[in-house]
Amino acid sequence: MSPRIKDDSVEAVGVAADIVDVVSGYTSLRKRGATYSGLCPFHQEKTPSFSVSADKGLYYCFGCGEGGNVFTFVQRLENLSFAEAVEQLGERFSVPVEYEEGKTGSDRDRSGERRLLALLDKTAEFYSRYLWESKGGETARAYLEARGLERAVCEQFRVGLAPGGWRGLHGRALKEGYTEAEMEAAGLLIRQSDKAYDRFRGRLMFPLVDHRGRVVGFGGRTLGDENPKYLNSPEGPVYRKGHLLYGLFQARRAIADSDEVLIVEGYTDVLALAQAGVGNAVASMGTALTDGQLGLLSRFTPNVHFMFDADRAGIEAAQRSGELARSRSLRAMVVPLPPGEDPADVAKKGGAEAVRRLTAGRISILRFELLRALESSDTASAAGRVQAFDVVRAILAKASSPKEREEEVRLIADRLRLSPENVEILVREPGVTAAAPRRGGSLPQSTRGSDVRAVPSYRERVRSPEATVEREFLIAVLSNPEEARGLLGKLDSEHFVDPLHREAFLGLREVILSASPAQVLRDLARDDSELGRFFVRLAVESDVGEYGRAMLHERHLRLEEQHLARAVQQLSARLESGERDVEMERRLVRLGQLQHEVRAMLANVEEG
Repeated sequence: MSPRIKDDSVEAVGVAADIVDVVSGYTSLRKRGATYSGLCPFHQEKTPSFSVSADKGLYYCFGCGEGGNVFTFVQRLENLSFAEAVEQLGERFSVPVEYEEGKTGSDRDRSGERRLLALLDKTAEFYSRYLWESKGGETARAYLEARGLERAVCEQFRVGLAPGGWRGLHGRALKEGYTEAEMEAAGLLIRQSDKAYDRFRGRLMFPLVDHRGRVVGFGGRTLGDENPKYLNSPEGPVYRKGHLLYGLFQARRAIADSDEVLIVEGYTDVLALAQAGVGNAVASMGTALTDGQLGLLSRFTPNVHFMFDADRAGIEAAQRSGELARSRSLRAMVVPLPPGEDPADVAKKGGAEAVRRLTAGRISILRFELLRALESSDTASAAGRVQAFDVVRAILAKASSPKEREEEVRLIADRLRLSPENVEILVREPGVTAAAPRRGGSLPQSTRGSDVRAVPSYRERVRSPEATVEREFLIAVLSNPEEARGLLGKLDSEHFVDPLHREAFLGLREVILSASPAQVLRDLARDDSELGRFFVRLAVESDVGEYGRAMLHERHLRLEEQHLARAVQQLSARLESGERDVEMERRLVRLGQLQHEVRAMLANVEEG
């Protein structure tokens, strides 16, 4: 468990982090009145619908509904946790981030980690300069050229070269003020008895960068016949192989844009694909993925496509990884490669178009398993087909839905020469009819995690004239907080028809009547819920539009008029249904008089 950041630090980072400066790194903003506007970085659009309020530190897109504060923005665009977003913004705006004391960590631990990360980053720079600027880098440069990898893509991924000497990095790091203990903790030094020497010597170096862009380790490839062919940093304080994917930092935006990730095995596969224009590829740095790696990927996209080598190890890794991905409810697909080729070969020969043709032929992990089972079975003999029948039936039971299961039945029926009766057995699971869902099974991906009687979101609901008045009144309240204090006490939740407006009214009443309304509003807007996002929208709209004191009073009267009209309608309906009551009739008369007075005041406001 990570140490908790102190509330004071979160507040200090939030104050220092200029939201306009942060957002400008992702989309061009133009000042328009009290706000800034531009194209939304969360969805494709041609007409700007994205607004940023510098004063309130909030953003909102009126096209897709994304909204929040500077932390939310960085979290969603960079796929970071809240703590990671605070740390990243703290580093950027030079605000120290302090942590709660306890078993989970201390300031000393964090300081030590920062020194290791700085050492690793400087080491990556050292290796890169040695590759491109030294005579000793000629062999490595020739190797990269032979692989078709250009300098631009190598520099994008910070590829370098470790000098061949025993203590080339060691001496440089000591001069920079780092200790041997720190070099060893960073995985850069090997200590044997009283001797210490560089772990990586004469190898092509691939910096292992986490999803925040920090160098946490290295992968080194030999340029000769040494063993092992690849040498990775050992597990340590900042490097954990099972929670890292090579190239994810560089690929994160392309993954978000395409909503899918292509998973390959090696470093050069990622580089070759990126050079060919396929930017959404990452490497597992081995074969099968770990649960930690898939958990990290699931923060970026649910669509994972495996493009592992077409050898036995790659095929088995694709199946194991696919099983694990399916257990996480990810949509796992396999992209079959031509025999004897790897992704780098495909990208080098045919470029992005060749890769697109291959990915277009991707198959589900379920079909991949079925094909493997059928290819390894003796389908020429009756006994072999009987045995294969039991195997494929067990595989079909893993299908996420009856539809997915039924899609594969034709393939199996053709290969095993099944009768219509046996096809029916394949389609049906034990004790369940073909049309019924699995007992205890999960819902299809499209409905998982949602109520069957799903309520439309606020943006999907038809906005009635009544709801428009309610929303505009709430915006006017935020635009004129001091003037609104006296009006809010005259209203209650029954003045609002839309349930979200009703909740927002109660929250805003607390905000306006609070001793520190700005802080309360920030707390409300920070809540990652439909209500929290609606507060963000109201806050940004209060800056975008013209909602002066006259508008506040006019919308307040409209709200009163609507409330009275509903009450009159309800009482009239009860009287017409035969429910006679003298007090009810008197109340109806009083309500009618109030209606007349409110309408007269509205006429005066409109005339003014």
